[in-house]
Parts: sequence; C-alpha cells; structure tokens
Amino acid sequence: MSLQLPLDLESGDRYSRDRFIATTELAAIVGVLLHPDQWLSPHLILLGPPGSGKTHLGHIFAAQTHGRFLTAEETHSLDFAALAPVSYVIDDADRASEDALFHLFNHIQKTGQQLVLLTENQPITWNVKLPDLASRLNAMRIIPLPEPDEDLLIAILNKLFAQRAISPSPDFIDYIVRRMDRSVSAAQKIVTELEHYANGRAFNRALAKSWFDHETDLFEGAP
Repeated sequence: MSLQLPLDLESGDRYSRDRFIATTELAAIVGVLLHPDQWLSPHLILLGPPGSGKTHLGHIFAAQTHGRFLTAEETHSLDFAALAPVSYVIDDADRASEDALFHLFNHIQKTGQQLVLLTENQPITWNVKLPDLASRLNAMRIIPLPEPDEDLLIAILNKLFAQRAISPSPDFIDYIVRRMDRSVSAAQKIVTELEHYANGRAFNRALAKSWFDHETDLFEGAP
C-alpha cells in the first residue's frame, strides 16, 4: 500500500537509486521497470498522483539504461535529427509536444530502445490531436502508482527530520500524518517549516498542534 522514500530530497543526487527505498508493493513495480528486456513492448506509462514516485523512478530507469530524461518543456524544443539511440523518459508526458512523442515512438522502434512516459492522467484524457499518436498511447501498458499511505509518510517524516538531527516524539509524527496532504512534497514542506517554527522547542504533539493551529489562522485570515 506504499511507495517510495527519497533518503535525501534537498542535496546531492536526490533521484539516485540508493536514495530510493521500495516497500513490498512497489518492489514488484520496480522489478518490472528495471527489466525492459522482459517487457512485451518497448513502451510503458507510469501513472500516479503527485508524490507517488514517478519522477524518481523515471530518473532511476534513465540512469540504469544510460537513457535520456526529458521534461515536458524540453520536448517542445527537441531536435529530432539529433536523437541518440538510447531510451527516453518523458516527465509530465500529457504536457509534452505531440510531434516529439510521435517521433520518439518511431525512433525507439528503429533503435530497439524503450520509451517511458510519466503522467498523472490517463492517456485517454489527454485530448491528443494526432490520431496515430492517440492510438499508440492508448495501446501502451500502464503501471499505476498509488499515493503514499500513512506508513510511508511516517517513514518519510522520520527520515527528513533525522537528516536535520531532529528526534520528534511518536505522537508528534502521528499528529502530523493524520492531518497532512498525502504527498512527499507536503512532507518536505512541513518538515522545513516546522524546523523554523520550533525555535528551540521540543518536537512533540504540543508543537505540532501549535503549528497546525498557526497555519489555520493564517489561512482563515487571508483575503
């Protein structure tokens, strides 16, 4: 029921393999992704909500296969004549250039490489204008990634606090997890803000409640 734990999200190579911990559920997905020789076709979609580990997995795949990782923005200026004979990973693929995706489909067919698309949305909702591209997208294998569950969020928070030499109490973590958005980015934001908000105070339930009350007051006072 859980996904991935970036061991260091703010320094170094945050998308490296050794900064990724897979739970039992995700281990099977990682096993499929990192063995493209066993895929039925060279195309794959990783589908999941924000914070589910898509980008991290995409970087790991690109590094293992010596491929190229592209953001959606980069596809709009992609030089089709200079495409290398390597695998390609496209982040936020639903916002990528349709022409680029179409060329990449053809390119990997010729080179025997792989194409991995990362997205939060089912391809059928992309409103693709190129019919040939739409048919190829709809035929791709989709691997869904669920959002982080409570156990993973606890692990993420504990790891992020440990990186800052902070040892919060269990009831502190429990209070946060039950009230936060279920995403890695939310955990990062909370840890950073709580580190500043604590101002020398102990990281216990009282501090967590005070911080959430403070955040609520700020929100309610906004225009």
